Amino acid sequence: MNIKNQRILTFFMWTVAIFPIIDVLNGLFLSIGVRFPIGVAYRLLFFLFLITMIVLGRITRSYYTYLTYGFIATTLALFLLQSAFLQYSWSWMIADLSVYVKYLLWILIPYFVYQRKELISQVRYDRLFIIISVLFTLGLLIPYLLGLGYQTYDNSDAGYKGYFFANNDTSFAFIVSITFTVQALIDSIKEQTHRRSLFLGGLFAGNFICLVLVGTKTGIFYGLVTLFYLLWRLVKGIKRQALMQQLFIWLFSFFGIFWLFIQGFPLMIQAVEGTYLRLVYFYHLFDGDLVRLISSSRSDFLIGGMSAFLEDEWRHFTMIFGQGFEYRLANFGRLGLIEMDFFDTLFGQGFLGTSLLLIMGAYFLYLAFQPSKRSVYSLALVVVFFYSFFAGHVLYSALSSTFLGLICGGIILTEKE
Repeated sequence: MNIKNQRILTFFMWTVAIFPIIDVLNGLFLSIGVRFPIGVAYRLLFFLFLITMIVLGRITRSYYTYLTYGFIATTLALFLLQSAFLQYSWSWMIADLSVYVKYLLWILIPYFVYQRKELISQVRYDRLFIIISVLFTLGLLIPYLLGLGYQTYDNSDAGYKGYFFANNDTSFAFIVSITFTVQALIDSIKEQTHRRSLFLGGLFAGNFICLVLVGTKTGIFYGLVTLFYLLWRLVKGIKRQALMQQLFIWLFSFFGIFWLFIQGFPLMIQAVEGTYLRLVYFYHLFDGDLVRLISSSRSDFLIGGMSAFLEDEWRHFTMIFGQGFEYRLANFGRLGLIEMDFFDTLFGQGFLGTSLLLIMGAYFLYLAFQPSKRSVYSLALVVVFFYSFFAGHVLYSALSSTFLGLICGGIILTEKE
């Protein structure tokens, strides 16, 4: 690895690794009234870095290259067509351009990895997720222990989000983090690296506590599923272990389950009491309609948003090329944002943009689930796509889109030439 490539790779790894710190600082500045757009500046710098490195990098003739360049070119063409046909103002153009910059991150990151696969394969790419997991956990727990930060839901005692201002983004970040943490923990137990296992066990506990503190329905459910999966793997035995190690695992699992039932659940109930009361309130408000409750009213927004999409005066154009994003918010208000990424893509980019999304998603799923290529990245990709479809805030959030891009990058690394 020459010095130039080493510097490029180092810059990429460190730029990605520190993004939890950037989000904490961004939230902290906003909380004290400092309107310095550190998050926007960071993401714009990262976006320009990726574009520059891809253009200057080696362009190979492959299906993935054609797919990536076609995706980017068509997405930008949709933006220009929407701006011209729907007569966007400059403010609308800037607002939509910022959305597309976030959206393209998950396409650019894996292609950057693809161009430098041989170099990146020489480093522990998976450790990047552990570093991010540590920083996210500290970024939430430190303000919580200091009595700082904000609740997850405004004007209520439900949940806690510290200085991470986007609720669903924060929950999503810990869902991805705990996925990689639990896999790393299982691997470390297999390898019998005890210090690393102890560290990762503590990190897993931190991830789980953070999911409980944030207090979203999806986050708490996923945290419990992951916890029981870990306990099941420990009790079952990851593989044939030495007698003392098996005894330690059984005792650890027994006391872990014992603590969970005696102390864990009461503490968790106390932590999510505000979320529970909020759910009860909305359950009665919705007259017991579980679909509206579970979907957080997204079902209502979807019906209204679909009507607005189909009945728009420019529907012959927008059904194919989309309505953009600021256009929808300006004309349809709250119905302009469904918070379900598939439908937001359908309404924002039309059938053409949605087809591109499905093709790219299918491509990565195909790579992820080839025989002998399945890994933690395969599981993470499925989790992300499910979250994106039902809870949204993945494709059009810079934080979540970065995570998705890193996961797709990991899938690229498992693909051999």
